[in-house]
Amino acid sequence: METKKYSFELNINPQQLKDLSNEPSLLLSLIPKDELDKLKWFIFDVLADKDGSPEVGNIQVSKLTYLTEQNKGSFRLKFEIDRKFCCSDMESCSNDYIDFNFKMEENKLIAIGNYFDWTLNN
Repeated sequence: METKKYSFELNINPQQLKDLSNEPSLLLSLIPKDELDKLKWFIFDVLADKDGSPEVGNIQVSKLTYLTEQNKGSFRLKFEIDRKFCCSDMESCSNDYIDFNFKMEENKLIAIGNYFDWTLNN
């Protein structure tokens, strides 16, 4: 099991950044759908256990902080990994997260996070 890095960039103006400080969940509306899809595939690829066709859903943003004087901050991207086992008609769900650090360059947010699959494989 190893940690994998994921990064993305998005254009964001100063007012949007200020709004995020008050309402972190707004970040999801700023991330383009194709970037969220790439993120979901990234998480899927990192998972060692593909049983049950894992799907990433219910993505949420929390713990967003921004240090204005340093032009950097962080946030947590929480999500669920849902699995449906067709042969046994069973379902399972687990929660996980990626902590991102970001910096602001001009009107661009550059985020970098690391993901580690915590699933135990005995």
